[in-house]
Amino acid sequence: MVTFSIYGRLYEFITVVAFSILEAYMRILAVDDDPFILELLPMIGQKAGFDKMSTAPSGTAALDILANSEAPFECLLLDINMPGMDGIELCARVREVPSYRKVPIIMLTAMKEREFIDRAFEAGATDYASKPFDIVELRTRLRLAKELIAARQGHLEANDKSSQPTLSCESDTPPPLSDAVTIEGIKNLICEGALENYLKQLSNAGLGGSNIFAVKIHQIEAIHSRASMAEFSYALTEVTDAIFNALGATKPLMSYVGNGAFIVVSNTPHFETSEKLESEIQNALDEKNSEYDNGEPLDLEVSAGSPLRPNTSAMLSVRDTFERAIARAQARVEEKQKAPRPVNIYSAYSV
Repeated sequence: MVTFSIYGRLYEFITVVAFSILEAYMRILAVDDDPFILELLPMIGQKAGFDKMSTAPSGTAALDILANSEAPFECLLLDINMPGMDGIELCARVREVPSYRKVPIIMLTAMKEREFIDRAFEAGATDYASKPFDIVELRTRLRLAKELIAARQGHLEANDKSSQPTLSCESDTPPPLSDAVTIEGIKNLICEGALENYLKQLSNAGLGGSNIFAVKIHQIEAIHSRASMAEFSYALTEVTDAIFNALGATKPLMSYVGNGAFIVVSNTPHFETSEKLESEIQNALDEKNSEYDNGEPLDLEVSAGSPLRPNTSAMLSVRDTFERAIARAQARVEEKQKAPRPVNIYSAYSV
């Protein structure tokens, strides 16, 4: 027990030291058209323990700095309301650069309208900080960014869902089934951490009207054990497309959270029944007649759980809500497995 205690304290000490070093050397680029803000942000960053902050007065200047920097920046702070190229457009442009696809991007704004929040996260924002700046809040946002970087670099263990890997067909086998992964190139499909921050920001702004539900792929274990990386990515993409098509113009934000489950945030106040939505998703998948590379059918069946409203209570976190949504989808899977599935008429008449 004494030895365990010593090692535990040593690990805690190393963790604190490593985080402190990372804070001091995390290279941050802050972009704002207000000269006063550009002077203020480095001072706030320094007080919060982040000394390496550069600044840019516009989106164009920021892109030039990113392109000509010898080493990539590890975190970006982008003001939304800028003339010419605003922060949301800049965020989208930055995400097009391969080396900045996963860099934490924190949006800075005094605007709390839902339109701006939605557009920012759709463009690839990781987090959102409100003006006027609060040193405690900004430090919290930067520390979360720092933990994300540490998790990705493998320096420290961090239970941060936003550090999820990206599916890469360079590998022959898919990642572990429990892994939350990002599928690149699909708009409005974001990592779980960003989806959590999005809902928190809606709550902070006092904005309601969202519905949260989960979609679960049946027999995902069998698909995962058989599929190559390319086939597994293809299966997830097919389900993603079917969900987006079923929801139409509502422009949901969505995240794949592992184990064949998707969390979906729909912003329509009048939500159709989960059974009807599930039927539309399933019909879209049946029409696709998806196949493995060898031509055998990739029989994708899904269940959608009944929707939840975001709970703003401090007693129930966003991730608790996610877990409840997944549990409802899993219950629906089990309910349907007790009854035979209807024949896929598209497959029946395709021969």
